Amino acid sequence: MQRIRLATFDVTNTLLKFKLPIGEEYSQTSKLYGIQSDAAQLNAAFKRQWIILNQQHPNFGATTGLEPKTWWTNLISRTFLDAGYDYLDQTQLQTLSRHLFKAYSSKVCWQMQRGTRSLLQNLAKANVQLGIISNFDTRLQGILSEVGLLHNFDFVIDSYSAKVKKPNQEIFNLAIERVKHLDIQPEQAVHIGDDLEVDYLGARNAGWNALLLTKKESLSPEQLKIVNPNHILNELGEAEKHILEPHVVRSRN
Repeated sequence: MQRIRLATFDVTNTLLKFKLPIGEEYSQTSKLYGIQSDAAQLNAAFKRQWIILNQQHPNFGATTGLEPKTWWTNLISRTFLDAGYDYLDQTQLQTLSRHLFKAYSSKVCWQMQRGTRSLLQNLAKANVQLGIISNFDTRLQGILSEVGLLHNFDFVIDSYSAKVKKPNQEIFNLAIERVKHLDIQPEQAVHIGDDLEVDYLGARNAGWNALLLTKKESLSPEQLKIVNPNHILNELGEAEKHILEPHVVRSRN
């Protein structure tokens, strides 16, 4: 049995997580400018507008000609308006949007998941190639650099730059292309992420191995039927034994 030679990771809620829930971050930012707002309302509005804007301009605008900053400015403004703060003028909305876009572009809003650094170091010592495959915009490398993780990876693929997003098989093929000089095959690769459809099924449909970072109780009975329980990680650090002991991760049932 061939060992795992390539491990790629999702970023949001896999390697990194938000320091504060989105609604709370938005609310605290608005208070800096004298605007009182409700975190729960903002959080709910963000989720609604995220769905709408992704339908109108998928992949942060990569397919419709929008720059990521424009895409996020629209989303932030729509979030505040949807949450009931329609009395805010364009100057206020632009100020909030600029502040939040810059904050989420740096380590201000992000923190590493527990076990991230040691996992990456141990995999590198075992000569496993490391990469990022993330549905993210062009700020990704800067964020990874700020939190001190970028140097761990042999390549970083963000969906905006690639013009294709998970679960499309093409983005996983791009990762294999990045390590073609090592002749790594899909069956020698594993992808780790927190989304069942986007990460787990996306990787497996591309012929890869996959690990799902989630709580088993968060999956529905229907979802549990399509996920090998051996592939579920309660914590990121658990990925090490799965990757370095291929008989675990390569169980296809």
